Amino acid sequence: MELLNFKTGINFGAAGNLHEFSPAGFSAPDAVSAWSEAAVAELAFRLPPLRHDVRFVIEVFPYLADGLIAGQSCWVFLNGLFVHYASIKTPVELTFTVSRARLNPGANLLSFALPNATAPSDLQLGDDLRMLGLGFVKLSAGPP
Repeated sequence: MELLNFKTGINFGAAGNLHEFSPAGFSAPDAVSAWSEAAVAELAFRLPPLRHDVRFVIEVFPYLADGLIAGQSCWVFLNGLFVHYASIKTPVELTFTVSRARLNPGANLLSFALPNATAPSDLQLGDDLRMLGLGFVKLSAGPP
């Protein structure tokens, strides 16, 4: 279980460090990002001892299938508890703060539930069977 470094965060591109955080539900990264490829995508991490709450900022962009999908809903859970919701129609930074009391000193699991994730093949947009929802670029975390 990798320690989430507040200085570097998580970079989702090919040269990044996504693989260190036990990713589930993410595709192989391209140059700058990795797609979620399932209805749920997850990351596992540890945190250093904290004396403050943690603010997360996650750069994402939605899969809109050339306008066939109006937006992507994203429900964010930390250790199974709801922490944030966003309806994403353009590239955005998901920003939310989690109370120190909700963070585990050991393993933490950050989950993204994406009910609008859709396979391009289901829309006759090619043979891609991945359930695309969001493209993830960078996750940053630190004091609020």
